[in-house]
Amino acid sequence: MNQPDIVYVVDDDSGARSALVTIVESMQLKAVPCSDAEEFLTLFTEDSPSCLLTDLRMRGMSGLDLLRHMRASKRVVPTVIISGYAETPIAVDAMLAGAVTFLEKTASAKSISDAITVALTLSRQLLARKAERTRIVTVWASINAEERQILHMVAQGKLNKEIAFQVGVPLRTIEDRRRRLMAKVGADSIADLIRFAVRVEDLDQPSFIDKV
Repeated sequence: MNQPDIVYVVDDDSGARSALVTIVESMQLKAVPCSDAEEFLTLFTEDSPSCLLTDLRMRGMSGLDLLRHMRASKRVVPTVIISGYAETPIAVDAMLAGAVTFLEKTASAKSISDAITVALTLSRQLLARKAERTRIVTVWASINAEERQILHMVAQGKLNKEIAFQVGVPLRTIEDRRRRLMAKVGADSIADLIRFAVRVEDLDQPSFIDKV
């Protein structure tokens, strides 16, 4: 079952927080109101598509400090920072810290909802990449040394006969190993196998070249 999209609304001003929650709920999204950054940190989960809508200036941890804390702890949530003041230097700092955008509290409901839509789209993309990374790592761990050798040589453009000759085993053995490899990877073609090899490299896994 798909997880619902969640918008965490963090503002120590109850009136402003309620107004933002109303905008979120008008988008048919789940709003999770938080009175401060600390409450958000106890409620946040990375399992669902989500974004953070936070005030800049709050008692305790500021919105910018919260964004930096999340980034330092490698907990990713696309963030929209809202401020009651037009503070260009802080807006720049927020964007450099990874905020999706920086809005003034006078921003229209449409501007806020548009920013939420962008942030949630980014969240779904990040979750999809995370799931694909997990899949690649899991599949890579299931591939034995012989299959990794096949993957390496296929990625070099070698045919089954060439691989059999170089490895010194019967062609049928190479064909069997390749079938097992393709089944594990979920590959329907050589191109799929090569794409898998590239993804392993991109994910900073120990190089399959060094594993053969």
